[in-house]
Amino acid sequence: MRMNGFIDLDRRFHPLTDSEMENAESLAAGSDYGSGIGWPKLLNYRRLILLAEAGAGKTAEMRQQAKRLAEEGRFAFFVELESLARESVEDILLADARERLDEWKTDGEAPAWFFLDAVDELKLTSGSKLDHALRRLATTLHGSLDRARIVISCRPSDWRPHVDAATVNDRLPVPAQASASLPSRPSTYSSTRSGASPAG
Repeated sequence: MRMNGFIDLDRRFHPLTDSEMENAESLAAGSDYGSGIGWPKLLNYRRLILLAEAGAGKTAEMRQQAKRLAEEGRFAFFVELESLARESVEDILLADARERLDEWKTDGEAPAWFFLDAVDELKLTSGSKLDHALRRLATTLHGSLDRARIVISCRPSDWRPHVDAATVNDRLPVPAQASASLPSRPSTYSSTRSGASPAG
């Protein structure tokens, strides 16, 4: 299906093992993992790392998911990590999105999805500022972290499975009181030409 220039490829995602995450070259080559899970199930994760090589469409996919959720009346925000390392979420978002963010924070019950794009671009242009960027987001989410679902994208070769996943856990932990019906640990997944990992 094609909407506003976006072609829905019905991406299927494969959960990555520790050994697969350590072997970035094999992920970049791409493999046919057969049947996997699609975006509807992935979006149930509280913390998700999406790994895909350059040109696989990570940014377009994440923008589209944020747009689709918003059109469904849900709360969803797309943020470039490079910008988040320099500015707050509130400063990055356009006025209508800032209003939606304020609405979500006062709602008290609804979940919100935050699509954080391109850890690799952040490292390329600003050094390793992932911790700084996630601190900014954590400040914005203070008091609402239990309702936030966060998707982070990166190229496999730039994702450090242990160090970067620990940073996500430290800065954006899944609260202990969060619903037991949802996955509660950071995860990483991958699809035919892309990958993702639940970070929680």
